[in-house]
Amino acid sequence: MATTPSPAKRSSILRLRAGLLLLLAFLVLCGTGGHFVARQFGLGLGWAILLAILIWVGLGMVIARLDSRLYYGAAVAVTALLAYLVYDFSTSALDWPHWVSLALAAVAVLLLGFTFHDFRRLKNELRVWAYRR
Repeated sequence: MATTPSPAKRSSILRLRAGLLLLLAFLVLCGTGGHFVARQFGLGLGWAILLAILIWVGLGMVIARLDSRLYYGAAVAVTALLAYLVYDFSTSALDWPHWVSLALAAVAVLLLGFTFHDFRRLKNELRVWAYRR
């Protein structure tokens, strides 16, 4: 007698993902931007936090509205810049062989490419989760 397979458990939206690292980096950059703007105008910590939240919400709205072509275009540009910086730093500053520098740049491209792709999926899952509530 064959048993029917049970339906797969629905995975939680809070599982460990590479996109969460990008989201955390996004939060840190927005906090840094708010702190920088507040320091430029001589404002206090409260204003820095408020500016960081405004930057976070504004950039979040922009990222949420990006279509796939623009998002992946920006991801390719950032990934290519990172690959160049990794290759250039490891060959010039560290004086490592070219093949080691190429391997490190390839690893950086793979990791950042996967992270951008996972962040896109995470963003869509968060949108579906928020509208379901």
